Amino acid sequence: MPQHITQLLTEDHSTTPQSFCICEPSPPSPNTLEKHFCLPLPNSNFNRQMPAAIQSRPTSSQKSYAPFELLPVELFDQIIPRLAVDQPINGYTPRNKDLASCLLVSRTFYRMTLSTLYARVSFPHSTVYSKFLSHINKYPELGRLVKRLDFSQFTSIGLGRTRKMNYEIQKLTSNTLLQCLNLTVYLREFLAAESIEEDVDYQVLEKLFCDLSHLQAVDFCASTASPFAKGLTEVLSANNPKLPEMLNLKRVGLHGCSILPPTVFATLLPRLPRLTHLDLTHTQVTDESLLAIPHSARLTHLSISKCNKLHGPAVVDFLLNHPAARNLVYLNIHYDTSRYRLLSTADVDELLPGLPTTLRSLNLNGAKITSDHMPHLRRLATHLEELSLGGADLSMDDLNTLIRGEPREDDKPSDHHSTLVYLGLTNVASVTPNAIIFPETCALVHPDSFPLQVLEFSDKILDGLKDRPVASKKLGWVVKTQQRRGWYVRANSGTLPGGENYKKALEMDDGQRAWKMGGKWWGTRKVPVAEGEVLGIYGYYAFGY
Repeated sequence: MPQHITQLLTEDHSTTPQSFCICEPSPPSPNTLEKHFCLPLPNSNFNRQMPAAIQSRPTSSQKSYAPFELLPVELFDQIIPRLAVDQPINGYTPRNKDLASCLLVSRTFYRMTLSTLYARVSFPHSTVYSKFLSHINKYPELGRLVKRLDFSQFTSIGLGRTRKMNYEIQKLTSNTLLQCLNLTVYLREFLAAESIEEDVDYQVLEKLFCDLSHLQAVDFCASTASPFAKGLTEVLSANNPKLPEMLNLKRVGLHGCSILPPTVFATLLPRLPRLTHLDLTHTQVTDESLLAIPHSARLTHLSISKCNKLHGPAVVDFLLNHPAARNLVYLNIHYDTSRYRLLSTADVDELLPGLPTTLRSLNLNGAKITSDHMPHLRRLATHLEELSLGGADLSMDDLNTLIRGEPREDDKPSDHHSTLVYLGLTNVASVTPNAIIFPETCALVHPDSFPLQVLEFSDKILDGLKDRPVASKKLGWVVKTQQRRGWYVRANSGTLPGGENYKKALEMDDGQRAWKMGGKWWGTRKVPVAEGEVLGIYGYYAFGY
């Protein structure tokens, strides 16, 4: 085994991306630029074919392999990726030590592990990106292993550099980004954000949309720079001869791309027959573009929050009648009523009865909701895990029945069973600190409200709850905040009678759900387009803004 591989377990990898490991080319030297990257072994077989792994009887050539090494490639693909750990970029713990250990086991393990290390590559800053690009330039085979390029955590903060200085250093520019895309021909996910918006220009976007046929997910969260907007407008033009009639994209994130003109969506959305995840939050998408989504699409996650060019009747028509929206799992129609109200009372009357039972998360902040809608909301509460009713005209009794159901005339317990884990109640007039902390009048914080674990309130309510720490401790709830948002969270079973019945279940629930795609927090306002923890700028727009 080459000497540079043996250094993996002793070096501190805390400054490297979580998705690929580090080691030295040849010869090893602590002062070389490339010392933090894995090299292919001499004569490494990058197609990862296991020697005689699928034969029914061992042959003489297999005797040099341990039984575990003879497993099919498909099993290795299920085992090895579980060793990769999502970790914030500012951690000090060495990353992927288990994966680094696998590199030392044998050549077979080395081949299988290398594909995992390079499959999902994330970049905290330009220096790491420059090293990565230099390495795949030298070893193009490694570029063919890359499935995800993740810039969601990219930043120059803490490096003592300005944007101008980063540009002058020429580590991450539109030119180097295009070089990277030319080498990662099997790329499936490209996760960008406002931190690199000026470097995502026409050439980069043309490469993404017109040349990378394996690409399935793109995210340009909060990108509003002129080079990005101009480039995307030109690439996604009906007059662009290079633009395919149909794109292979399944997941598209344009959250906060408010500068893009309506023509972009009119060209893009009809070309997405395989669409499953779509985030159009705070964009200029129109009713016509939304309705132009192909009928073959199967949307599971949709956010059309803060889109002031949409109209309530058209949105309701799309959600109830369009074939692509019949199996939604996540739906975000959050609107700030001080600027624009999308759904009127009549729209809500029509929408609520027709929402599918597949829904697990529904954000109706800003919709004109009244007590007359409670029967439909109670029905939804039997299969939803997240429900946001910000600004609703509901009493505390209405909210209690959401959890406990309507009282029965024979005084027997209601058979209503709520599955809500998160309930958003910002700007609901009936919700006050005093109304919340008394379990006799508020069913939301009572032990019997479990699985309800997270309540989102406005700052004024949370400040009032902070002033009542004794009551909160008795209930087992605590106040948590992040940037502009805050939550009242069930931290433990409390001291009220009945809390012990849910103690174990509360401790075992870490918040993970399949529809969250790797996330654990509740109340996200951003559609995930890739599996993994929500970190960096994506976390800010999902939970802090």
